[in-house]
Amino acid sequence: MKYGLFAGAATVALCLSGPALADVTVTGEIDLEKTINVVETITIDTDVDLDVAVALLAEKFAESIAIANQSNFDNEACTNCAEKEDFITNSVNGNEGIASINQSSGNLNNQGTLVSVAVDAAQDFPGEVPPGVDPGNSGFAESLAAADQRNGTPDALAGDDDSFSGGGNEVDTVNILFRSADITGSFNRNTGLVYGNQATGNMANQVNVLSLAFALDDNGVAISEADLGQVNANNEVRESSSENDGFGVLKVASVSNSLNGNVGIVGVNQSVGNMSNQANIVSIAAVGSNLPTF
Repeated sequence: MKYGLFAGAATVALCLSGPALADVTVTGEIDLEKTINVVETITIDTDVDLDVAVALLAEKFAESIAIANQSNFDNEACTNCAEKEDFITNSVNGNEGIASINQSSGNLNNQGTLVSVAVDAAQDFPGEVPPGVDPGNSGFAESLAAADQRNGTPDALAGDDDSFSGGGNEVDTVNILFRSADITGSFNRNTGLVYGNQATGNMANQVNVLSLAFALDDNGVAISEADLGQVNANNEVRESSSENDGFGVLKVASVSNSLNGNVGIVGVNQSVGNMSNQANIVSIAAVGSNLPTF
């Protein structure tokens, strides 16, 4: 407000004095305080209830189940001055069918590949057709793929105090300069199923799980389920810590010129760290007389 009064007075003086000249210096101070509070709450609830009545008497069933359980707890790694390297180079290329590779130069690692496939065959309906039932061929396909990985505790659920029971994992390794995992020119141009796991770290859980169920009929029901549970708790890493005057660990994980030109299902896990849980879970159920193939 003071700034406005000073400017007005200067203007009037110029108009009255004619040729007189004047210099005006204006000094102003502005104090600004602004407080902005933004509270935004978004709640989305979606409930879907689906009841389907199928007037179908299945002649045959294809059921496939693949379940993996991996646990790493109450372990200790003290591999001082032990650099580790994993290489997959120009490998797992041009395969047809099922290809799987597990590679680990680390410590206390769990790796696995599980494949379960169920396929039925078409056939005519035996005997008299019950009332209200489709007389054509019919089948039922169900697939379940599940994995449970636990790192640092044998129990997957916390107690009432939100704590996990059981002994955790410890990494107390010092003076390691590097740890590297490299996949180069690999897992290319495959047809079918290709899985790979690579771990140079400590106490890693890696798994690939596939469940397929096919009912080769024009009519039927297909149900597919996939479940995954992963827990990391009660773990401690003192790897090359400053308290022990250790060197830092240069960790490098690289995938180059790989995983190209494949047809089907491809899953690869790679880890150079500690106490990691990695999984690829695939469950497929299908009913039909002209199902796709790889």
